[in-house]
Amino acid sequence: MACQGNGRLLTLDLDAGQVVGALGVGPEPDVLALDPGLRRLYVASESGILTVVDVSPPAPRPQVSGYAGPNAHSVAVDPDTHVVYLPLTSVGGRPVLRELSPI
Repeated sequence: MACQGNGRLLTLDLDAGQVVGALGVGPEPDVLALDPGLRRLYVASESGILTVVDVSPPAPRPQVSGYAGPNAHSVAVDPDTHVVYLPLTSVGGRPVLRELSPI
């Protein structure tokens, strides 16, 4: 669960109904996308920050976080190719679809 007010990603124990962890992500997180094959969670923020979280056991841990583009608050991932898609509203006055390939 991403918390827009404090820029945190919470890990929940659904059986116990408790928060068991928290990670900092970009300010104003909005959309999450999971790549189950690579065990990566992408957290896009209204601030333009994209945070990549490794969700492998035993606990989620941040891999990288950085500026993805203006208003990059939506994200999608193709589970077959692992390409990450970030639609941006305006780069130089034009809409852009940024595509990121994993290393």
